[in-house]
Amino acid sequence: MQRTFQMDGEWNIVYYPDKPSGFSVLIIGDHQHFVDENSSFWLEHPGRLTILNAMRHAGYTIFSSNFYGENWGNAKAISLAKRLYFIVMKSEVLNEKIHIFAEGKGALLALQIIRDFREKVRSVVLVNPCLSLKMRIQKEKEHKFYYKKILSEICEAHETTPEELERSLISSEDFDWSYEVPLKIFHVIGSVEDDQSCLYKLMEKKAQERNAIIDVEYLLGEKRYKIPFQTIKFFQQFENDL
Repeated sequence: MQRTFQMDGEWNIVYYPDKPSGFSVLIIGDHQHFVDENSSFWLEHPGRLTILNAMRHAGYTIFSSNFYGENWGNAKAISLAKRLYFIVMKSEVLNEKIHIFAEGKGALLALQIIRDFREKVRSVVLVNPCLSLKMRIQKEKEHKFYYKKILSEICEAHETTPEELERSLISSEDFDWSYEVPLKIFHVIGSVEDDQSCLYKLMEKKAQERNAIIDVEYLLGEKRYKIPFQTIKFFQQFENDL
């Protein structure tokens, strides 16, 4: 039902559907996400396995990578994602435009892929997304012990120093969304990203200006079971145009 292979020292995985539809999904996970030679977080976590199996049953070929672990959307992970796309497209019989499913800080990588590779992206679903590295760091300053840990992790991922990172973030925008890729956000109330409603409103405003589609749905924790079915329903809306 799946195969793994290495590229640039990182394990990658392709999950095969029951009956292939010709469409595919790139999965980008949060901080617990991993792929190794024999397994993955999505195979071992019951909730993620439910989503994975729902996508398989709907005919999707799904692919993912370890993405260098805690990458925080760094350049190496972006490059790997692009190379992974081309390898999967070459080895499998698939439509060239993919869906993306990302959660947590995996959204940082997803947003970079959309920016650089938008012509290859059919639609995107984000769950409790971390949309702004700048806002995330500012928020974590309130928790001094964890702030040092997360700052060190981000600096290591982006191969920079705290001083250089702070300078680059000061000069950067808080957030920008200027894409026409259909987007659905599931926000489970009580997550670490609970203060992002201002970003959602900004995204919705910019989408309206471009007649683009953005759907933000708030869910209570006990309603998470809706995510796989509503994700598939959202994806299928954008599969008529090949």
